[in-house]
Amino acid sequence: MKSSLYRWGVVVVAFLAALYVLTPTIIDWSDGKLDGAPGSTDGVASMFLKTNEATGQVTWEGIQPLTLGLDLQGGLLLQYHVYVDRAVQDRLTRMASDLEERLAQEKEGIEVEAVHPPGQTYIDVTLGDAADKALFTDDFMTFFPSLLKMDSGSNTLRLEMDPNYIEETKGFAVTQAIETIRSRIDALGVAEPSITRQGMSDIVIQLPGIQEENIERAKELIGQTAQLRFQMVDDDGTNQFFGQFRGQLPEGFALRSIDGGYFSVTHQSKDALKEFFAGRAPDNRAIGYQFHPVYIDRENGIIDEQQSYWKTYLVYREAELTGDYIQDARVAVDQQFNRPYVSLNFDAKGAELFGATTTEYTGQRFAIMMDDEVNSAPVINEPILGGRAQITLGSMQSYTEIQKEAQDLVIVLRHGALPAPIERQFETIVGPTLGQDSIDSSMRALLVGSILVILFMLIYYRRSGFISTIALTLNLVLIMAGLAAIGATLTLPGIAGIILTVGMAVDANVIIYERIREELVVGKKPVRVAVKEGFDKAFSAVLDANITTGIAALVLLQYGTGPIRGFAITLLIGIVSTLFTAVYVTRILFDDWMQRSKKDTLSI
Repeated sequence: MKSSLYRWGVVVVAFLAALYVLTPTIIDWSDGKLDGAPGSTDGVASMFLKTNEATGQVTWEGIQPLTLGLDLQGGLLLQYHVYVDRAVQDRLTRMASDLEERLAQEKEGIEVEAVHPPGQTYIDVTLGDAADKALFTDDFMTFFPSLLKMDSGSNTLRLEMDPNYIEETKGFAVTQAIETIRSRIDALGVAEPSITRQGMSDIVIQLPGIQEENIERAKELIGQTAQLRFQMVDDDGTNQFFGQFRGQLPEGFALRSIDGGYFSVTHQSKDALKEFFAGRAPDNRAIGYQFHPVYIDRENGIIDEQQSYWKTYLVYREAELTGDYIQDARVAVDQQFNRPYVSLNFDAKGAELFGATTTEYTGQRFAIMMDDEVNSAPVINEPILGGRAQITLGSMQSYTEIQKEAQDLVIVLRHGALPAPIERQFETIVGPTLGQDSIDSSMRALLVGSILVILFMLIYYRRSGFISTIALTLNLVLIMAGLAAIGATLTLPGIAGIILTVGMAVDANVIIYERIREELVVGKKPVRVAVKEGFDKAFSAVLDANITTGIAALVLLQYGTGPIRGFAITLLIGIVSTLFTAVYVTRILFDDWMQRSKKDTLSI
């Protein structure tokens, strides 16, 4: 008797635990989740459940509701390629600067130039005195463990980046890009985004349930590299560099004088300028681009697209300061012009660098750049020691547009820049109507399939079939609870996995029932003995079948992507649940039936 109570206790605990885990899902879906509306926690439920303000999702003690995938509720699917080589190049450029600083600390007044040639994986160090090569001791190189000393001349030294470190940097760039994108999307309030790595350098993003009006904003927010850099403009070399193209510019290009007499090559297309200057910038210099609007109606922000153009700046490649030193970024409003802008506060180190830079370069132009675009290039009139700066935004836009752009830029700056540029490979938008059709079709398939299986079991196995129906119902509850417990997303392949699991569960019951029949007919054994031996002899066959299916599911989970992994996860959860319900629960129900029944017969 105690053994029976213990076994029933296990079943009851499993069922109650499943209901506990599924409670947020039941409330969320019953309040309109299947129609794309978030759930609510009004009434008594509000005492126990919480609604996420950003996503509208109902949670209970940290348990998230089972969310629907992109194919079921609609949304946005994006795939991006991460240019990981750029992360390596940026790292080498920073190392070259760090080398010069470290050598200056080792020997005061040392003449040294560390140059990282673009596209290469090494740094060339040129010393004013060949004797200074002795500074590159093993102890000194411990500050740069990823650099290997290679061939050298009398006063030069080449430091090659360790190939293993290159691969590590590439891998970290993708991982960091995923986390940065996730932070940006979370700030938008998209419920349960799926962001996964595919291959060596691709990222797949699924945003289920995203509102149509937020799709373009999400794409812009994701794709913005947002590498904020403060770079000095090469005032001394600007006129010489741009002036050399006088009379040699293709049609559509022009040489203009800007900012008090500095030359600039201009064009209506930024892409045309980038193509023209590709590979032409001098060593340690880069080209910055800035849009120059010509207004038809300045008050209403209406510009003349035919007269407006992009202009160019010659800036030093090395940044004096980057967005890494930003402590806070927020949207503020210029009281004089009533225009939103982004206010920046640097941390202590950033404020020190900003103050030192503006002190050293007083009287020169200082470019505030986002990626390769010059936001502004003001002249430093006096040292700025407060550790504050501001970024003005597109003046050709309306107040609302500028405010939204400022808010998005604040999100990007607060959550960090992408470690490398990314490029969108493709996108797919699944409309909510198509998603609802998928829900209806898949649920109909699951319902019809389950009903047909139940009818077959009831007709063919009679009362024993009713026991299978109870076990099958519990099986479905446990599968859904398992998916919710691990935070999985329910997709069409996942529903296919559930339907397959239903068939596997029934197949297990059929094997057991046929073994019981054999024991009753062939062995002429009593009912209790036949049931016991039927379960015992069928167990190995049921276990073997589920193990082989589980191996296949593990392979799909390991090597599959996206929907295939969802199918594999559902199948694995279904296998565990099937073994529990088809063997353990069914056996308990049979034993209880045998104890309560006074007849030595079996309806099977």
